[in-house]
Amino acid sequence: MSIVKYTNRQTGVVTWYESTSHYDPDTKQSRPIRKYLGKEDPVTGELIPSSGKRGRKSSSQVQDSEHHTGGPASAQDGRIQQMEKQNRDQQERIRTLEAENRQLHDTICRLGSAIEKLYSLYTSSED
Repeated sequence: MSIVKYTNRQTGVVTWYESTSHYDPDTKQSRPIRKYLGKEDPVTGELIPSSGKRGRKSSSQVQDSEHHTGGPASAQDGRIQQMEKQNRDQQERIRTLEAENRQLHDTICRLGSAIEKLYSLYTSSED
């Protein structure tokens, strides 16, 4: 079993396969059996694994980055846009949580001072 990389000369996309040898008794030759693993990230050179599902994606599952046919640069631009959107969403979530945290902190401070007042009233009434 070995890993095989194929480069599409037109698009420059590198695909990875897991290859195992299989002996064909009819032709008396060894034939490879390949399993698709995924694509190679053009920037880092790491494997981007496939979903494992067979066949074409439905139109609702196709991402904007896959609509471009400009090759690896347009796919990278789509990924950058996706990451920028994710960053904006996370920044908004952080602002919301910080506001909620301030409200909870103020509530806890008010409860603490109320408890101190009740405790002082309780201890002074025991005397």
